[in-house]
Amino acid sequence: MRLWWLVVSFVGCASAPLVTRPPLPAPAGAEFLVGKGDVRLYSQLDGEGARGVVWFVMGAEVSSSPPYPKLSAALHEAGFATAVFHARGAGYSDGPRGDLDDYGRFLGDLRQYREVLRARFPGQVFLLGQSAGAALALELAADDGELAGVVLVNPAWKLVYGKGLGPTLGDYLSYAANAVFRPAALTVDMNRNPSAIEFPADRAEGEAMQRDPLVVRYFSLRYLLAQAKVMERCPANARQLRAPLLWIEGRHDALVDPAGTAELFALAATDDKVKWVAEEGGHGSSAVETQVEVVVDWLVARSVGPAARFDSGATGVVSAPVIR
Repeated sequence: MRLWWLVVSFVGCASAPLVTRPPLPAPAGAEFLVGKGDVRLYSQLDGEGARGVVWFVMGAEVSSSPPYPKLSAALHEAGFATAVFHARGAGYSDGPRGDLDDYGRFLGDLRQYREVLRARFPGQVFLLGQSAGAALALELAADDGELAGVVLVNPAWKLVYGKGLGPTLGDYLSYAANAVFRPAALTVDMNRNPSAIEFPADRAEGEAMQRDPLVVRYFSLRYLLAQAKVMERCPANARQLRAPLLWIEGRHDALVDPAGTAELFALAATDDKVKWVAEEGGHGSSAVETQVEVVVDWLVARSVGPAARFDSGATGVVSAPVIR
């Protein structure tokens, strides 16, 4: 009887309402692709891109603030375009926020946008992903022999408990019950207690995300379990990676297991790989923004130069129209 009431108490916990539209309007200059199921997908390109394009690959927790402003400014000055894309249910894109019955459509959105960039910047596409975005970037890079390079920052593979960054034992028990009885309910708050994060830069970033209405905070267990499968594929994807690789590890990252990081980097099959430690970086964007010169120099060294210039008038959409 006690076990029954325990299950009931977990299953009966509150869940967030499911919404399918972004809470904020998209900024000026945005383009919207049409994804599978006629879902509007947000994208934005900035910079001329004489040296190519750097795509900031992101997961579902997208902020309304442009990512990596210091790095973006330096990339534009160096001749790169920067690309931002929100897959379904994330950021300014439509679609269920925090739950999908088919996570493959999320991955399909990313692959669709990769084709858009290939058409606009043939042979000049670089990927940059951080945390969950790094796992997704590695997923995209594994089956792509045309990428100019990949920058992976604190890839989410093997994780450890970080104060304010991970679930408690009670959370795990609740998750297990909901995974069985309510797999589609939005029961997991991914940014519940950022004030407990010890590293100041990560704490400030987490608190800003908690205040940002665009950030998806509540997720279903089936969504997170599908996302975890992408993380589990990191070793296999690393073994297939052939593009040049810059790997950045934040010295103060309290979430990613350093031993897992070393193991995954060693598995990367590319002959051109560099590992760099961001001494003043944590798990979040500080690991990128404190290493701007390192990232830009690495990208410039592997770019093809100004031979091909970005054509701002081309749509470049493969098997899907663009809504301007």
